[in-house]
Amino acid sequence: MQIEYAHNLLQTSMTICYKGRSLTIGNLVIDTGAAHSLLSSDIVSEIGIKFENGDKLVRSFGIGGEEYSFQKQVEQIQLGSLVINDIRMDFGIFHDDINHINGLIGLDILKGGNMIIDLQQMQMYPASSA
Repeated sequence: MQIEYAHNLLQTSMTICYKGRSLTIGNLVIDTGAAHSLLSSDIVSEIGIKFENGDKLVRSFGIGGEEYSFQKQVEQIQLGSLVINDIRMDFGIFHDDINHINGLIGLDILKGGNMIIDLQQMQMYPASSA
C-alpha cells in the first residue's frame, strides 16, 4: 500500500469493520514510537463506535502527557493487504489543534502484521508479501 508524507508525518489509510458497517479512515499516522494504535472516536462514530458502559478504559502516557481512550473489539481491520480479524482497538479524542490526523497506527499492528515500511518506494506491506 502507498504511504504519504504529509505534515512531516508518514500517513496512510485503513478500513475498519464494526457490527457489519465499514469505514475507510485516511490521514492515519504510521507511528513506530506508539505502543498501540489509536483512532479518533469522532471519525468512527458514523459507524456506531462510541463509548458504552463496560468498555475498557485505557490510560496512555506520551510526549503530550496523559491521555485516556476506550477500547472495543472490531470485526476486522484492513491495512493494504494485511487483514486482521477480531482485534481490540483504542478510540479517543485528539486535541483541537491536531485536526490533520485521524489516528495513529502503532506497534501493535505494525509488529503484529510484520509490516515493512519502504521509504524509498513510499510503500508499506506485510513481510510475507515481499
